[in-house]
Amino acid sequence: MENIYHEGEKEVQRKAGEEIQANSNGRIVTDSIIKGAINFIEKQPMAIVSSADQQGKLWTSLLIGDLGFVSVPSPNRISFDRNMIYSDPNDVFFDNIESQPFLGSLFIELSTRRRFRVNGRARTDLDKIDVDIWEAYPNCPKYIQQRVVSTPEKFQKTVAGKDFGTTFTAAISAWIASSDTLFVGSQSKDQRLDASHRGGQPGFVEVLDGQTLKIPDYRGNSMYNTLGNMVQNPNAGLLFIDFEQQKTLQLTGKAEVFFDQNSADDLSKTGGTGRYWLFTVSDWVITHDHHTVHWEFMSYSPFNPAS
Repeated sequence: MENIYHEGEKEVQRKAGEEIQANSNGRIVTDSIIKGAINFIEKQPMAIVSSADQQGKLWTSLLIGDLGFVSVPSPNRISFDRNMIYSDPNDVFFDNIESQPFLGSLFIELSTRRRFRVNGRARTDLDKIDVDIWEAYPNCPKYIQQRVVSTPEKFQKTVAGKDFGTTFTAAISAWIASSDTLFVGSQSKDQRLDASHRGGQPGFVEVLDGQTLKIPDYRGNSMYNTLGNMVQNPNAGLLFIDFEQQKTLQLTGKAEVFFDQNSADDLSKTGGTGRYWLFTVSDWVITHDHHTVHWEFMSYSPFNPAS
């Protein structure tokens, strides 16, 4: 693929001094699913998806479905079977892609720490969501906490309940402060969406006040897709999963990226990069009884910096 990176990604790569690594690693990006990843995608019971609403706000969502709810009918297309999705049917994702048919998706297997990203444009009907692929590529296993998911022969539908707000409650602040995993949706100025993972020891995300989070940026694949998008478009959507209580917390708001934060505290918390981003929430949604999946925690990533 030509022009793998947009100017926002290139700007972050230059500031990080990682242009050579980025150009080398960028060769893995293609517009089709590599043969070895097809079975991996099709056996996943969960997918992380990012979408934009009509106001341009970004949301990151969790989809849970029976095995096979995602298929790869051709190397340049993935398909979600709506009839096999058993998580919250009223998630904002489904309305968003009707009016803004762009999405980012992440297929992540927590038990093996494998992940694969697929971004593209959606075409919808009553039974399925087809995605024409723009970008597809694997990611390294760093910072993924190992969890084993229960996979019954067939999932059960739930009746979800929702809470809404604009500032963090004490309970939300405690939830975030104890989390070891989040997912983030970002979007370039040409509307291309991305969904990505962030992980660390519990407490790696700091709650600064009732609307602001401070999130470290550790060493990664040098491509800087998420931060590059944020440089071009500050809108972002975060997702936290309560793996024990089957709840999700979705945040939408704006991100600001900071470089060269070289205090001893910042260097320690960022694993030596001196990079982090602030996220300011504008709206949040908690979904209770989002799904019926159960995860068993196994181990923290050995790559996690000390929080």
